[in-house]
Amino acid sequence: MNRGYTREDYLRVVKKLRAADPSITLGTDIIVGFPGETDEEFADTLDLAKQVDWQVAFVNIYSPRPGTASVKLYPDDVPFPVKKKRWQILEEAINKKHLDHRPKVV
Repeated sequence: MNRGYTREDYLRVVKKLRAADPSITLGTDIIVGFPGETDEEFADTLDLAKQVDWQVAFVNIYSPRPGTASVKLYPDDVPFPVKKKRWQILEEAINKKHLDHRPKVV
């Protein structure tokens, strides 16, 4: 999606932020099923989510929006059932980490 940085760049920044402040809250927005997204790319996103452990994450399914660059440049070629399954997998992985780390409430 035309990001000006690599996965490694991002992880390096996360590591520096957490070293400077271990209590920092990190968040992200993720679009699954972006045109051209492969199984390998999705697996990479899932792995990144497991590594970074965001405290806030908004995961959404790609849908074409009139007037956006993606509509003009890319066909919506990821079938909706694939998008939905990827969304479920990623949501489950992120939410599981939150539940595993949340303190027990009496």
